[in-house]
Amino acid sequence: MVEINSSLCTGCGICKENCAVHAIVLNEDGTCRCNKTWCFGCGQCVAVCPTGATAMPGLEAPVEFDPASFELDPRVLLNAMRFRRSIRRFSGEKASRKELEMLLDAGRCAPTSSNSQSVGFTVLDREFETLRPKIWKAFARMAQENGRKLLYRRYENYLAGPGQPDTLFYGGNQMIAVTSEVRPDGGLALANMELMAHALGLGALYCGFAARAIEGDPELREYFGITEKRSLDGCLVVGHTGLKFYRTAPRNPARAAWQ
Repeated sequence: MVEINSSLCTGCGICKENCAVHAIVLNEDGTCRCNKTWCFGCGQCVAVCPTGATAMPGLEAPVEFDPASFELDPRVLLNAMRFRRSIRRFSGEKASRKELEMLLDAGRCAPTSSNSQSVGFTVLDREFETLRPKIWKAFARMAQENGRKLLYRRYENYLAGPGQPDTLFYGGNQMIAVTSEVRPDGGLALANMELMAHALGLGALYCGFAARAIEGDPELREYFGITEKRSLDGCLVVGHTGLKFYRTAPRNPARAAWQ
């Protein structure tokens, strides 16, 4: 939780006024202190303090703001969002450990409900080939149970041999499964990770069929830590791709109601 160094605190009150749960109060000498009973550890007081008097011991050291490293041109950001693509043609070349760690960093930096930070990540790398047939089987069972003949045909093609197209993972051999205790939180993490994949020059695919297959299989649910309280928010297949895009793809205009 938050600790405030009284020797550095000037009593400006910025942290107190910004605290969403009013956990920061004034001492008799005008400096601030944190009521740890109320604090939920969002860390905004650490980020907003002009003198660096606030800290959260045991957590990573904050990075000082530098406009050259932090500020983004809105047009460049929007173009990056418009240019990202769902990749369905992976080369088989894996993302490096460093690249995977950057994806996880992007995911953990996403906002979470009440700063719960309950998002969890399972990185399928070494064990991907072991899990691949199990996920395919669960996918096939799901297709049969729902009478989806065309989907089941994908499984039959998969069984036919390596020369057949991979219509579940599309040649990818790494996947990150994201779970959370509050479903929107994992989705926000996934969006961050996909944008980071684009920035790293990697391909990424939200694999909805894999997620549905996992959710419907008891063994896979246990493997990925899915419980009554923890849901699977999505699966992101990542890796290198030989595809090169020369322009953005057309999209519909925003469906917006201006009230």
